[in-house]
Amino acid sequence: MPIGIVLAPYGTLFPPARATYDQIRKAYERIFPGSPVRLAFTSHLMRKRLQENLGIRVQSLSAALEELCDLGSKNVVVQSLQIVPGVEFHQVAALVQGWKGTKPAFSSLEIGLPLLSDLPDCRRVSSLLPALCSGGAYRRDPEKEAVLLVGHGTGHPADALYSLMSMVLKKGHKNVFLGTMEGFASLAELLPELKGSGVKIVRILPFLLVAGGHAENEIFGQSPLSWKSTLEKEGYEVVVDRHGLGERAEIVSLFLEHTRNALKKMENESHAK
Repeated sequence: MPIGIVLAPYGTLFPPARATYDQIRKAYERIFPGSPVRLAFTSHLMRKRLQENLGIRVQSLSAALEELCDLGSKNVVVQSLQIVPGVEFHQVAALVQGWKGTKPAFSSLEIGLPLLSDLPDCRRVSSLLPALCSGGAYRRDPEKEAVLLVGHGTGHPADALYSLMSMVLKKGHKNVFLGTMEGFASLAELLPELKGSGVKIVRILPFLLVAGGHAENEIFGQSPLSWKSTLEKEGYEVVVDRHGLGERAEIVSLFLEHTRNALKKMENESHAK
């Protein structure tokens, strides 16, 4: 039987954001025809709220693995849809490791790494910046317009990958900045550098897989504390791009590459036995 694949994002309540997950699932089904592809939200809270508020049931990772087991899948890849290997990723990795140790149903069970796991990942994403900015449909004058990518951030040591990504972006592009809502660098920490650039326009893009609640509220929201409102108070003309990273085929291709790497690892381990 073809390999089984579980796509494992944190999850969201926003319908347009959930549609992005469906687009990613369909892309996987095209690349791996005949393989069962399942979507599993790692957040119990997201699954609970969707069920209670909207009557929508989304599988947990354990339930998705159980289903693939029942279908007879012997080789399974759990593809993390996180941006960096923070707390959520390590919870997924721990669950996968637990299944390896206690569930003999699978011959092979591997995990695909998040979008950013090392320097080469950061360089690949940086090379895609034109595609991330409105699909590459516009031409930016970097002397007048800055691009500000806004990620989630994490208290986990993996937050350092955002700083690495920021450095790679600065080396490859002029007046491109990366900040985070819950890690380094915050908007307050970025403002002096942004002011020093001399730009008058700031284009904000969510550096998130999907543009869900965080994007709509904390980044683009009407609250005086949102990133958009703060920048406007500082005198910038703010252009917003509400597309999550998962809407870009180029970004999905990087997740697919991580899935293929997991498959290669699976094959190598099989040959070594």
